[in-house]
Amino acid sequence: MLLWAAAVLATVMLLFTVTPAEFWKAPVNDAVYHGFDPNLVYANLDANGSVVVTPELIDLRSNGGSVPTALLATTLLPKLSSSVSVSVLDNAGAQQPLRIGIWSPWTSTGYFVTFGSAPSNQIIGETISNGTPASTLMDGRVLRSTLLGHYKVGDSYVVTLSIDKSSGVIASTVTGSDGIAADDSVNAREFPAIFGNLQTSLAASAGGGQAHSTLQNFVLVLPHQRLWASKVDDPIEKLILVALALAGLLLVGIKITTTIREHGRITRARGVRTGEGISRTRWVWVIGAIATVIYLAGNIFLFPLAGHPFDMGAEKLYAYVASAYGPEQLYYLPNLVSLAQNSHGVPYLETAFPYELVVVYLFASVGWITSALFAGGGSFSPDAVQLMYVIKSINVLFGLLDGFLIFLILRTINVSPRWSLIASALWLFNPAVWFSMSVWGQTHVISLFFVLAAVWFAEKHMPFWAWVALAAACLTRPQMLVFGLLLGIVFLRKFTWRENVSAISWTLIVTFIAWLPLTLAISPSLPVDVMLNNFSVQENGGNEAILTTVSQSAYSLWPLVTFFAHGASGLDRSFTPSAALLVGSLTYQQAGQILTVVALLVVSAALAFRKRARLEEGGYIPLVALGITSFLMLLTGLVATHFLLALPFLILCRRWIGALPLVGIVVIWTVTTLVPMFGEMSSVLAQQQYPILAGQSNAIRLFVSQLYGSDRFINAAIVANLCAVIWLALLIFGPGRPSTRPVTA
Repeated sequence: MLLWAAAVLATVMLLFTVTPAEFWKAPVNDAVYHGFDPNLVYANLDANGSVVVTPELIDLRSNGGSVPTALLATTLLPKLSSSVSVSVLDNAGAQQPLRIGIWSPWTSTGYFVTFGSAPSNQIIGETISNGTPASTLMDGRVLRSTLLGHYKVGDSYVVTLSIDKSSGVIASTVTGSDGIAADDSVNAREFPAIFGNLQTSLAASAGGGQAHSTLQNFVLVLPHQRLWASKVDDPIEKLILVALALAGLLLVGIKITTTIREHGRITRARGVRTGEGISRTRWVWVIGAIATVIYLAGNIFLFPLAGHPFDMGAEKLYAYVASAYGPEQLYYLPNLVSLAQNSHGVPYLETAFPYELVVVYLFASVGWITSALFAGGGSFSPDAVQLMYVIKSINVLFGLLDGFLIFLILRTINVSPRWSLIASALWLFNPAVWFSMSVWGQTHVISLFFVLAAVWFAEKHMPFWAWVALAAACLTRPQMLVFGLLLGIVFLRKFTWRENVSAISWTLIVTFIAWLPLTLAISPSLPVDVMLNNFSVQENGGNEAILTTVSQSAYSLWPLVTFFAHGASGLDRSFTPSAALLVGSLTYQQAGQILTVVALLVVSAALAFRKRARLEEGGYIPLVALGITSFLMLLTGLVATHFLLALPFLILCRRWIGALPLVGIVVIWTVTTLVPMFGEMSSVLAQQQYPILAGQSNAIRLFVSQLYGSDRFINAAIVANLCAVIWLALLIFGPGRPSTRPVTA
């Protein structure tokens, strides 16, 4: 009865989750923010001007030719509106004492409300094109100018600005206590460039002369819209959500109680035996302890060397937002923040949060730890170096757990202790792994922890925990859905139908409850909305074409194709737009999608129809390794750090691969992952901030950078990766199929 109750409840929860958010009543606004956050407002500073940002006020002072600027928001969202009280306190000799507007660095166009020079003190609405992108749009050609009124020095005026790309309108109003009340607008017919699917920024600046202006009472509004999340404000939806969660908690409580009772009965019946085999494996623990100390010390040494400006900057921002504003705000506030300091002050990109549940709680935990350890439980700066160290420390701990799980999995499938230790060491002391988690700061080791845990639980025949771990892996990053597909097929075949029904039902219930704090604040369909938007942005043309490339430094198949098919050379081979035509009307992206789907269908069919006996003792691991390596090699737009996801499963193939071939494949995959990671990262580091890794005289950096852009090395690396994938395929499907005999030496 408990099993069928769980199955019914899980089905209802699933149907409730996949119900589109549009089915429910929506709020007028998704989010409203008041005041300025000095940690989120980017201010450009130079010797001749100043920008002071406090929660209540922004003070802009220019001197001579300086143009002090405050970036108030940068977003890809189609709708945004704002209101701010402005005062021009000094305009002596200034060309533009104050200018506030919406603009895009991608099109060099914008609309601004300008408080002009003395003595006319005009307020003008201007449409500008062909400007120069900086922290704001500089110079340019005025296409349209509308007089909105005249201002008085020292008086306060309320300026509202809004953009609605779906309606094709930018609108502004200016009101003041002196009686001024004017409005203006520009539409997509008059000014189409700025209404495309690209980032726009809201910026305020003062320029020329002795300009002095202030901004106060700032309100930033996100009208209701669908992007990463589609918010719901419906009492019926909230009632159903809470009722389902309470029912789930009740069933989970009953399940835990019955499980504890059953476990106690079995334990009493079997008795408890301890201490057996400890002496025989003591040497393993000694070696493991020594390796752990070396592993931790080595990685800690790498922490200060660098952090990827964009990825680590985004991770620190996520931790700050989750701590200061609440975890649910990760789906809204980062959509408004640009890490402009990484692109010389130009707000090209917002720092959107494209992740699911596990990563939300990860960065909430990072924020809580940083606050508790370094800020006395209070707020901290996202620029704090301690925050970077906390993120990297968590990475290193998960990397250690990954190595331990590799050892446990290999021992479970009857690989000898010696080779299990060697395989674990191939992961724990892998330079690509160290660089990814302790220099770059990526969190792929956390995603891998859950998928490796799923494999281990499956081998220990623990269906519920296997499915829970796999679900958690899929709720880290979109690429893990490939593991979800392949291992999901394995679990369906490995466990009985009753075990799968039970495990999947309880997994859905537990996941539904875990999502509750976020779905209550946003909508029940949040997991689906995030997943669909990821697909739209990455694979369905939802991103600007210039930002979607055949590869983002990864040595997949496509830089080889661009080299031979279109004569691309060096780094241009990777950054060729994936929307470019490959053959006829077929684009690179479409070709990659077709090849990837075909490869995954072949591997899925092999997993689905292979004899069940051949799936025992990890017999599916080479197929999973083939599936994930094929995915990485064939899909466009992947980053070099994603290639780390395949490494543990290549190592786990030891039972079916000879010692030298295994080490050879691991070395090849390591080198072809490390070089593009190092090369891409060193090219964006500031030499002043990271002189050791970014220094122009650094011999290692120069050598790797030359390899990174060398056509000869890129060709060799891609061919080597392809050979590794083809070798795995031949091993599995060829005449010499993998043996099921355990490796004992």
